[in-house]
Amino acid sequence: MPRLINTYIFKELAVPFFLSVGILTVTVLLSKMLKLVELSLNHEIGFSFIFWFLLSLIPPFLIYTIPASFLVSVLIACTRLSSDNEITAMKASGLSLLSLTKPVIAWALIAYALTLGLTLFLLPWGNHNQKVLLFDAARTKTTAGLEEKVFYDQFKDIVLYVDEIPKGGEGELRGIFISQRADDGPNIIVADRGFISPSPEKLSVLFKVFDGEIHRQSTDETRYHIVKFSNYTIELELKEGTPVTRKRLATREMYVGELRQRINEAEASGRPTHHLTIDLHKRFALPASVFVFAFLGMPLGMQRVRSARLTGFSVAVGVFIAYYVIIKTLEALGDNGFIDPVIAVWAPNVTLASLGLFILYRTAKEKPVRLVPWLEQALHRFITRFSHQK
Repeated sequence: MPRLINTYIFKELAVPFFLSVGILTVTVLLSKMLKLVELSLNHEIGFSFIFWFLLSLIPPFLIYTIPASFLVSVLIACTRLSSDNEITAMKASGLSLLSLTKPVIAWALIAYALTLGLTLFLLPWGNHNQKVLLFDAARTKTTAGLEEKVFYDQFKDIVLYVDEIPKGGEGELRGIFISQRADDGPNIIVADRGFISPSPEKLSVLFKVFDGEIHRQSTDETRYHIVKFSNYTIELELKEGTPVTRKRLATREMYVGELRQRINEAEASGRPTHHLTIDLHKRFALPASVFVFAFLGMPLGMQRVRSARLTGFSVAVGVFIAYYVIIKTLEALGDNGFIDPVIAVWAPNVTLASLGLFILYRTAKEKPVRLVPWLEQALHRFITRFSHQK
């Protein structure tokens, strides 16, 4: 009997979980379609770019949609079981509330493993791959605009002139003239030939030129330098306003090992590490939030409500918004040094998990929980006021 009931509850959780993940993910992706349309028109991107860009967008959103969907599934399943008196029947058959938590904890472990895998591996890949794809689209559009015997100024601090672009030359350029603005005065570079190639690691364009000279005049105009070279590499940075301008990896693009290395480097140089520590611990705290939602969702979903308007979904939205607001508030305090960054990240989980265990204990003892009637009244007042305004 317990095994059948656990399987039954497990299936009750599965349907709303997968539906919520699918609906939330599709909703988020649809909100990004406008950006893809803009990229398609401005940069003439193809299907391959759209596919990989959408794939890169999914992990950064799934780390939030999976815990949120788990909370929705727990509340919807428990609300339905409670409203149909199935939980009462299970208790009457001798099952304790603790035994009913087993399928919920099993689903929490699955959601935790999925979210942890995303935060540790797919989140950095997705964020960095988005930047690389946007850079490649901007670079393709920029370099494709090169024309023979035309001055080209789409690179930062660089004016480029190409005398000849041979057909079938595999990107070779001939008769190159470059005016480069520098802090110590302009440089004039002339070369017989060169090649433009992207550098996705640095998010820049490398221009390799061969058999040329660098001309530079001193700032006091008393000296003139000429340097000859057989090969020379210039880093061409795209102008501000292109989708990608940063070269150093952002914290959300780094894996855990890279984050720890960055923290050690910052500590060694005496720079603050609050934001890096927060991002590192969030990789583990965010997946752990599913256990918080398990402890909160079960007792809240099992409470009797007077109005059908108070659904599992509406409570889930309220709990998740409250959790998100608390996280962002404490993160801001931790980032500014008002509280310890580790405490700022883990305090919401510890606090809400303790609240959930307290509510679960009172529910197991069949004691009333005033939080649910208060939520019901607040939601009823909101709906009534909104309907009057309509």
